Amino acid sequence: MSTFGGWVANETTTIFLIVDQSEQAQKAVDALARIGIDTVEGVLVKGVEAWREQGLPIERLGTTSAQECATLMQTQEVHVLDVRDDMEWEEKHIPGALHTYVGYLEEQLPQLPKTSPIVVHCTVGHRSALAASILRRQGYTEVLNMLGGLTAWEKLGLPLEAAAKYKRTDCIRRGDR
Repeated sequence: MSTFGGWVANETTTIFLIVDQSEQAQKAVDALARIGIDTVEGVLVKGVEAWREQGLPIERLGTTSAQECATLMQTQEVHVLDVRDDMEWEEKHIPGALHTYVGYLEEQLPQLPKTSPIVVHCTVGHRSALAASILRRQGYTEVLNMLGGLTAWEKLGLPLEAAAKYKRTDCIRRGDR
């Protein structure tokens, strides 16, 4: 909570928490307070199901699988956005993917049309769900979260590439100035 809460909220952000059990609410409020965020305005206990049972509106994010994403990449224009951290990206990533760490996403939105199809992924789907929500909030309309993320992509044997690594010869040695 405090890690990603701190990336997407600050001391002026109005926050409404959604929890499954009432005891989870206090833990979440405390975690946010420890990082200086004490603007929790309300708590919905019993999760989204309680909201839905009241007949209130629900907005959903689209999802896709790694196999469906690979098919989309071959059959139509789709942008793949990797929201893992820099080290994960450099180790391996989907060829042609864009990269922005989820924590920087609001400040570094993809330079794509807001109606362009975008598949967001991380390692398994948690960070990418947050990223998909951020993109939707910023007006992107065709956003899909790739469930299973790069883990599923790799298990299917789909193509991966590594970022170029620096070689020792690329560094200037002290005596070579």
